[in-house]
Amino acid sequence: MKFADTDIRAALDELPTLPTEVSDWLVQTGTDSADEPAVWIWAVLPDDEADFDTLIAIRDLVLAYMREHSEIPLGVYVSFKTVDEVDDQR
Repeated sequence: MKFADTDIRAALDELPTLPTEVSDWLVQTGTDSADEPAVWIWAVLPDDEADFDTLIAIRDLVLAYMREHSEIPLGVYVSFKTVDEVDDQR
């Protein structure tokens, strides 16, 4: 996988069945505090009803996919937002 926001976002759209709907993916690439390549991924969920186990399952799927498909070692940081949070920030 190339280290580009759009490539990562497209790949995330192809993840196998997730335990809940993900409305969108927000992706930002750059370097982390250790000056190493990194990607920050926010799974945008329709509401804040997802339970902790569901969030962990999504995080684990994203991390596993990124480890398996990344051509370079990079830090992967996965977080969550709701659609309303994203709308409020625009």
